[in-house]
Amino acid sequence: MTDQTEEQGQLRARTPIKMAVPATPGAVRRFILTSAQNNTELHRPLWENLKAYAAHVDAEIIVATFTYSKRTTSAKGAKRKTAKETDLADEWWVPEIKHHTRDERVLLAPGLMWCGELQILPTAENPLAGLESYTGRASSIIPHTKFAVQSIPSPKNAGTKFLYTTGTVTLRNYIQKKAGQKAEFHHGYGAVIAEVDTGGNWFVRQLCADSEGTFYDFDCKAEDGKVTTGHRPEALVWGDIHERQLEDWMHDLCWGAGGILDTLHPKRQVMHDLVDFRSQNHHDKDDSWKTFAKHCTGKLNVEEEIEEAAKFLLRADRSWCETAIACSNHDMAFVRWLKEADFREDPENALYFLKASLAVYRDLSRETAFGFYVLQWAFDDWLTRAGENWPGDVRFLRRDESYVVCPDASGGIELGMHGDVGVNGARTLNIRTFARTGRKCIIGHSHSAGAFEGAWQVGVTGSLDQGYNQGMSSWSHTNALVYPNGKRTLFTIWNRKWRA
Repeated sequence: MTDQTEEQGQLRARTPIKMAVPATPGAVRRFILTSAQNNTELHRPLWENLKAYAAHVDAEIIVATFTYSKRTTSAKGAKRKTAKETDLADEWWVPEIKHHTRDERVLLAPGLMWCGELQILPTAENPLAGLESYTGRASSIIPHTKFAVQSIPSPKNAGTKFLYTTGTVTLRNYIQKKAGQKAEFHHGYGAVIAEVDTGGNWFVRQLCADSEGTFYDFDCKAEDGKVTTGHRPEALVWGDIHERQLEDWMHDLCWGAGGILDTLHPKRQVMHDLVDFRSQNHHDKDDSWKTFAKHCTGKLNVEEEIEEAAKFLLRADRSWCETAIACSNHDMAFVRWLKEADFREDPENALYFLKASLAVYRDLSRETAFGFYVLQWAFDDWLTRAGENWPGDVRFLRRDESYVVCPDASGGIELGMHGDVGVNGARTLNIRTFARTGRKCIIGHSHSAGAFEGAWQVGVTGSLDQGYNQGMSSWSHTNALVYPNGKRTLFTIWNRKWRA
């Protein structure tokens, strides 16, 4: 075959450049990845902070360029016009990014691809649409001005594939029509950081900056070109707990001495689906096989499951950290059981059923039902009988009870919604439903992590295989942090590690 130029076509797909995995035991390779628009100035305070943080953690800064505007976009849709199309002087990028630009595909680690070759309009409502299979099984980091995360169903034991976008280091610069004006509102300053360890394990999280260019990463803060440490997150939102499905190693990693909670030292932690309620879950009531299996393993007793969850909460609570329990569908399964079950057909649970029901009816008779939550009663009842007290402040949120953090940051972030109830009471599994409301929030429920505009979603802390989730899965051990400036990040536990 004769030699051909790229303009004449190419035979094979683009081959990515491969980065070497760190060879020295304990070494970590880090990349800070972002994007930059043509003919647009840098957000200079942010750029200085990214450089400072890169120096602090020994990271390489990588920038992908993109073009936007009728005047400079190539007729062929290429990242840059050819000399035949126009004088290149019409198109420019700030010189500071020149030595950081990589408009090419790079395999940062086994299973993690930098898609610097992609050019997606900054006005794209969903920049990840259609890219689910673009890099095969490898997760993708995609340059775009929005921050977005999407979980892609994968073989259950192979690890979930993720798509991430980067945010940007250039200023807002949009055509002032509807698409541009919407994109301007969702313009995200910042980057993502990718860490790779010697085993090839990788960890990605967002470095979302505020308008002043300040951003946090775990306990670090980059501001005014300097990095300081020891900063406490405003909140740590765990993936759905499902205490009865919580593996010992996960408990130790998250709440053991020196674990994630003690290391990050957040001001509050939020838990979803604290009680799994597998003992009498309504989904299993007509499955005789599952009922028999639970009978054989002694897992049909409701009071014992409540006691297990209460003991877990006692160990997980801290005197220096408020603990909020979001009202969730698995917690509310306890309420459903009390309303629908027949204690006469369940001698093992009859006495506890009647005891809990009596507490409910006594409260109903006082006309204070909106202040009574039977799950909280169950935990307090165990606590009293055990002669224990919560180490810190524990709040059991009621259905529709608001729990907003950082209210001074554009109205704050709502952490009180589980995600099982959508608009007007409808059932929903789609974070876009929540994004459309304009209320920034972090929800749980689906066990599939994601981020779309103002709505972010955590995964699951309990087991990735809970018996009923068959087939390919988009579940992951993903949690969220809220920083003091109201910005968020998602971080995922993989291979029993939460960072490189």
